[in-house]
Amino acid sequence: MSIEMIDVRELVEGFSHEEHGKRANAYFASIRLDSPIARKPFASPSEAASLVGGLSPVLSGLRLFHGVRVLDFGAGTCWLSRILATLGCDVTAADVSTNALDLGRKIIEGDAFSSVLKVRYAVLDGLDLPFPAKSFDRVVVFDAFHHCPDQHRMIHEFHRILDDDGIAVFHEPGPNHSRSDQSQYEMRRFGVIEGNIVVEELFAEAKEAGFSDAELALYLERPLVVNMEQHDEFLANSGGPVGQWLAAHVQAECQGRRVFMLYKGRAKMRDSRASDGLLASLDLSAEIKDGEVHLSGNATNTGDSRWLPSNGGVGSVNIGVHLENAKGRIMNHDYARVVLSTTPVQPGETCTIAGSMPLPEYDRFRLTIDLVAEGITWFEICGTQVVTFAVDGLSKSVERAS
Repeated sequence: MSIEMIDVRELVEGFSHEEHGKRANAYFASIRLDSPIARKPFASPSEAASLVGGLSPVLSGLRLFHGVRVLDFGAGTCWLSRILATLGCDVTAADVSTNALDLGRKIIEGDAFSSVLKVRYAVLDGLDLPFPAKSFDRVVVFDAFHHCPDQHRMIHEFHRILDDDGIAVFHEPGPNHSRSDQSQYEMRRFGVIEGNIVVEELFAEAKEAGFSDAELALYLERPLVVNMEQHDEFLANSGGPVGQWLAAHVQAECQGRRVFMLYKGRAKMRDSRASDGLLASLDLSAEIKDGEVHLSGNATNTGDSRWLPSNGGVGSVNIGVHLENAKGRIMNHDYARVVLSTTPVQPGETCTIAGSMPLPEYDRFRLTIDLVAEGITWFEICGTQVVTFAVDGLSKSVERAS
């Protein structure tokens, strides 16, 4: 005798939001610190491969920076919150289950780095999120949105709590998730919602809510293993048989999952709070005058990332100066900073440089001029050609060094 398939829509409508919360809380009631679930994302080798594989496009899509305010929606046992906090994020772990959050708190407090991990905990007890408008820079939802009883309403809530240029990133199953054997088992045994993720509908709702754009990630969760001949063939011709084989694997894997990003405002344009897309062309001259080294010239943003104004905290772009001896050995890696621009510098834009720094008290030395996104990276690391001046402190002469 076949078992009647559960319709997830009837399950959602059959109970109040409070009752769904109680069911989720009951699900975590019996989970202890020694449970495999408490070791997530490393509960088992197969699950670890899947979750870590999915974590890569999620972290890439979030475009994190130090101190970024992140809401981990549906945090469960807070495994992702712990990772994000380790990366320097200011995290709020939110879930309908107090039992799940209590377990997550115990795990995080047992971490050797717990004293420096910034994680707050918030219980979700209604359809409206308990946070003021523009409270977060990022929202991440990892395998939790399909448990949400009102996905469309929550899209609007995410837009409300995201700051300007905010991003929401989702890692979820696909449009037929509720009909899978495991989903039917979970709904029948525990009464938890195992809903479908229909991206077309969610994107339309996101546009209605005010999000400016949306994208999906295509990726291979598990590597396609080939021999040396196939490897070299692919590198020589990505459109050949191996490339087609790879594309077929990506297509097959993506059938049952959706990783997507919603952008608020100008969030789709990258900025200097991350190293991706940072590149510059420097045209500079220097002279010694009134006991200082004066710089003049210009810097052109040749990358595809917007530079944040100088002296503005993490990601602000300044002119950075390395002090070296006459042979090029570093004496002070962070010798000086010079303001680059008090306004954002867009890709393709050129800004005029006119600033000065103290004259080092050495007979002969070198000054290497670079740009630096504060707290992120030096531009040379990203491929920018720096400018070096050889300085004679006695004769007050300055020459470009080769």
